[in-house]
Amino acid sequence: MKKILIVNGSKRMKGNSYALENRIAEQLKGKADVTLFEIGKKDVRACLACDACKRQHTPNCIQNDDFTSLIPEIDSCDAMLILAPVHWDQFPAQLKAFLDRTYSFMDFTQPDFSMAGRKDKKLAGYFFAGFGPVNVYTQMVETNLKSFATAGFRDYKAHVAGDANVPESIMEKAADEIVEWLLN
Repeated sequence: MKKILIVNGSKRMKGNSYALENRIAEQLKGKADVTLFEIGKKDVRACLACDACKRQHTPNCIQNDDFTSLIPEIDSCDAMLILAPVHWDQFPAQLKAFLDRTYSFMDFTQPDFSMAGRKDKKLAGYFFAGFGPVNVYTQMVETNLKSFATAGFRDYKAHVAGDANVPESIMEKAADEIVEWLLN
């Protein structure tokens, strides 16, 4: 059974990210081992840029927060799904801290700069924008998703839903498409 990590980068508990998380988690029941990581309910601190993680040969971090305890899940999963709103043309702040902390997977002595245990994982990003240029937001999401390659996520898929001002105003087939892609 595949291991899928769902990272919810929203603080709005009744918004689109949580609605899609619930729908996808329900669809994955019995098909995958799912771990939910809801950033709005977690302590995810900014990277200290201390390079302590570079003195080890396995992904690790000296900080004692919820991200550090998630590192083994990130390293061993088959796929990760990130759900979040677009904030000021960017990732929400805590999700950006989450991304920055994957620096703990970087190993400059490796040809691919990665000490990830697996380097064949999938990463899907589904973001919600209330207004603004969806094509620009999609490029931003794709650029940020590529940064997760250091943690072993080499195959990625990005989607930005525009005009998503109303909670639960998600596309009907979004969950089906994401689940199918993550499981295949």
